[in-house]
Amino acid sequence: MPPKEKKFSIVSWYNGNMVLQPANMSIQNVLNFTDDELESRHDFIQLLFPLPWPSKSANKDVVPSVDQLRKITGPAKMGQNIRRNMLEGLKAILAMFDLELTPGKIPDGPPPPRHRNGGRKIRKITPSPESDIDHEARAARLQALANPGNHHHHRFTRIIRSLRVCGRGQDAESVYRFLRRFAKEHPTIPQRVVHMWGVAANSKELNIDPRKEIKNVSQKVLDGEESGKDGPIVIVGGGGDDGGGDEISESGGSELPPDERTGGGAVNVDDGGDEGGDEGGDGGSTSNSSESDGERPPSDGGGFGPGGGDTPPPEGGRPPNGGRPPGIGDPKLSEEEIAKLTPTERELHHARIQHMGSNRGLEILLDLRNADGIWIGADEDPMKMTLIELRVWQLVLRDLVEQRRSETVAKKRIEEGREPDSSSFESSDDDDDPDDDREFLKTHIRRFGQPQISAEDLQKLEPWELKLHHANVEHTSDYHEIEVRFKYRNGEGIWRGNGSDPITLSLRKLKEWQIEMDKRQANWMDEVMRGKRQWSEDVSSESSFASDYEIGAANMSEEYFASLGAEDQERHYALIEYTERFRRLEYELGFRDRTTYKWIAAHMDPYDMNLDELDQWIVDMEQHEEDLIAKQEAEEAAAAEEEEEQSSFSESSPEAEEMEELMAERVKRGLDPLGDSPEAERWKALMAETEKKAAGAKEDGPETQLQKEARARRDPASSSRSKRRRVG
Repeated sequence: MPPKEKKFSIVSWYNGNMVLQPANMSIQNVLNFTDDELESRHDFIQLLFPLPWPSKSANKDVVPSVDQLRKITGPAKMGQNIRRNMLEGLKAILAMFDLELTPGKIPDGPPPPRHRNGGRKIRKITPSPESDIDHEARAARLQALANPGNHHHHRFTRIIRSLRVCGRGQDAESVYRFLRRFAKEHPTIPQRVVHMWGVAANSKELNIDPRKEIKNVSQKVLDGEESGKDGPIVIVGGGGDDGGGDEISESGGSELPPDERTGGGAVNVDDGGDEGGDEGGDGGSTSNSSESDGERPPSDGGGFGPGGGDTPPPEGGRPPNGGRPPGIGDPKLSEEEIAKLTPTERELHHARIQHMGSNRGLEILLDLRNADGIWIGADEDPMKMTLIELRVWQLVLRDLVEQRRSETVAKKRIEEGREPDSSSFESSDDDDDPDDDREFLKTHIRRFGQPQISAEDLQKLEPWELKLHHANVEHTSDYHEIEVRFKYRNGEGIWRGNGSDPITLSLRKLKEWQIEMDKRQANWMDEVMRGKRQWSEDVSSESSFASDYEIGAANMSEEYFASLGAEDQERHYALIEYTERFRRLEYELGFRDRTTYKWIAAHMDPYDMNLDELDQWIVDMEQHEEDLIAKQEAEEAAAAEEEEEQSSFSESSPEAEEMEELMAERVKRGLDPLGDSPEAERWKALMAETEKKAAGAKEDGPETQLQKEARARRDPASSSRSKRRRVG
């Protein structure tokens, strides 16, 4: 008898005593994954950060039981080892973004700064000259985290909640506070993602999936405020740097650390606000003396470690508000505060947000803002202008950008030994060059028409191909924004027009397309300047950070789709199909608002469901559809019956009844029912003509025609062919 297969245990796996097949997945292998493996693989995250509920993409056999979670969070050496390995896994995840936790202790130095709830700060890794780590790739991965639809958004939701479930609440606090500050510095991250992080970090219900819980939690939980203020929080133990400590129990909110001065034990901490604006920390103290004096609690710092640290903040820097309350144009302004604004102030608020999203990079390029986004220009900061002044400034800004671009191009041409106003692909003897009608068809040349093309591929190009390549590079530089404005490209630069992408055109066709774009841009600018059209592409009275590339959006770009995990890709297709089938039905049943498109039903929005829930919901919607059709058919039948009754009632008028009685009396006497008057004779003739026409139509019908063909086959002498034979 073969040996009984051993059931998978997350405890055994984390202690290195079990390997998950068929991928040969062990804790040692996962902790040694490269950055690229951590980025592209999706089968390890459920093991490294377990949760007490299954997901569609997860192997249901690896979901930890209650007993296993008790062992993980327990004080025994086994639980300490698991929590220590989980910390190593968290460090590996942070390192792929070029981040690290600040040290837990500094020898012969002051205690390192911590968040007010005990979590360590997260900072950038300081590059080492001897290291071969690609810090640029890691930094780019961190910046990509600001993109809507980034698959790491879901990962961090799992990581935060798993750390809390498994007894590393302080580390969960560290991750959440960093992500919250990062989201404030990068408003392109959807608000719903930030709320999911808030639910994962702050909700009391650790055993409920945040996707299901998000509709039932308070705004303070969503925004990161602690979940309870009714009484103190008692936390026993806590996961230190070595994974030690007693079992953690929660009551009232996020985990708090043990008092380091007493070396552990129960700590009594009053629950209060956790959000500050200035950098710095309180050294991990849990004293509530500042709150008892009525002062504002110290800031959590967040972001990239303590102020004045040895590592700089990332590109984009810290918000320039210095901790002041958010004002008009600040994306942190809540919906309640926006509702209190006047219509003019509300329009200015959205215009300023849109301006910073669209033009901040241009202002930095023109040296009007520093790298942190702080205004350093001689003129007034656009974020302090009125709406009219802001729109005028945007026109001026476009002119400044075009002027800078022209100066750069002219300087480059002079360095190349050409005339300042000559084009890299124009010459006096090229007007009738037959090669201008040729299209580039070589598929082995990568990044043709892009500045990033390799020198090796550039050497492989023929002279006409090289000329077309330079033309495409200049076209992208000069016409990319125009093509985006007129919806020929999406925000990522992916072509979405009905015709061919200009990069696939011949040089002559490319020039014709540029002339068309110049005309469109000139007409558009003319309408703007004459007041017939608003600068709607850059300033909108109804601005929104909702992404066009979120899961379920039909126009999701290929790049975003490729970055999704297998489950999200499948869910994306399922949501598109669901929307095509049932969006109209959602309106009919009152599940979704027709004007705002928001879900208003009591149950969960389909866009928040996993695949299993969505499949069941589709079955429910099919039943709703059948019930609605049956109801409509019943209503139509009842309406038709009522109409027929009304029609029959209207036909039986007193005059018609009298005429019927008179005709019946004449028939009884053996007379013609219509009589023999001249008018009756005309009626008889008309009826005879109608019957004759009906008979003729019947003879021309399919049945009569078939009978004629059958008679023709029985009597061949009557056919036209027999007649021709007899005549011949």
